[in-house]
Amino acid sequence: MPTVGTAMTDARTAEQIRILHLDTTTAIEQRRTLAAEARAALLAALHDRLICRPGCEDALATWGLEPLPDRWTISAQAQLSYTRSHTDHDEAREQARWGVPDELRWMDPPVAVYPRQVIDVTPAPAGPDQSGPPRFDITVEVTFRTWVTATRAADAYEAARTATQAQLPALAAVGVTLTGLVWQNPDCPDTAPVNDIDTGPQTVAGAAQETDADDLAVATSARDAAVQALAGLRRSIRARAIRALVDDEFGGIFQHHAQRVDRFLVGLGLDPLPRAHPVTVIADLTLPAGDGTVQDACDAARATMRAVVTSSPDETRPWTAYGWVVPEQATCDQDGWRVPWQHEYQMLLRGHATAADAGAAAEALVRADLTRALAGIAHQLVTVTATVEPAGVDMYLDPDRD
Repeated sequence: MPTVGTAMTDARTAEQIRILHLDTTTAIEQRRTLAAEARAALLAALHDRLICRPGCEDALATWGLEPLPDRWTISAQAQLSYTRSHTDHDEAREQARWGVPDELRWMDPPVAVYPRQVIDVTPAPAGPDQSGPPRFDITVEVTFRTWVTATRAADAYEAARTATQAQLPALAAVGVTLTGLVWQNPDCPDTAPVNDIDTGPQTVAGAAQETDADDLAVATSARDAAVQALAGLRRSIRARAIRALVDDEFGGIFQHHAQRVDRFLVGLGLDPLPRAHPVTVIADLTLPAGDGTVQDACDAARATMRAVVTSSPDETRPWTAYGWVVPEQATCDQDGWRVPWQHEYQMLLRGHATAADAGAAAEALVRADLTRALAGIAHQLVTVTATVEPAGVDMYLDPDRD
């Protein structure tokens, strides 16, 4: 007989398993929703010509989602029967070899029907009030062809069969029947036109499976797998979207496309892209430049400041920087030339709530950089002036870290 302690332990374990099952189900549903919404948003962007087809296909493949559908041609052999007026039997048979009733053009999705062989042409019973040319009951073997947009051949086949069967009663009501349809294997698909692709959310299979196991270890493993699958899809969507910006897949003005990508991510419940303040800092300083001519002094100043010039940001110096001499303001005394120099830094700074904070941080970075680079040189830092622009999406994004 179980003890009270054992019963309490079993109850706690059962509650843990129940919570794990709930967490698993929640994570799986969240991933399904995210996948469906991401795919729909991507297809909508493709439909609106905001992204290119190769980029869309690559993103879907990267995220492990359904690829773009193809345009399938689905064919069937069938017997077509209808009644028409003709001058005589020969005319009825001749026209049956080449034409089909206009009512077939009403079908949606559209179809093409090609007569293959006339099976039977029989005079139709004349009604008591019939006047005009005689009518003939005509039966023709035809090739029936329709087109379907679908991802897989099996889906295309089923969609074509279902759509056709649904329209047969309407055709029969106007005296046209298609019977004995024998469907053929789908032909190789063509690229589906963008306007034919459904942009609405669709059900997406989960990467992790639900479980009702009453084993704590199994339930924990299932929960972990579901949570990891959700986190993995979130990371993949974000990284691919940022990669499109970094690689300039859109072309044009960065901030315009960055705002669209930002809305895409936020619309999926993901964090917005990092913001940064663009800051330009100009440092005015004077440099000792030795003896000689003023040109010699300017060349010496350029050589001194070469270590402070950088053409692309990196982790140690997150800015671009360059400078120039002001030769007309150079002075010379018993200690040699002193040459005025202006050095301009351009940087993007994250993590500052206000422009003033960003400006102060930029000035501090510039002062520290000049102090480091000009250590041991009797320079004089005259002024440091920062100009800060409104924050926007940081241009220097890292798909793996942002």
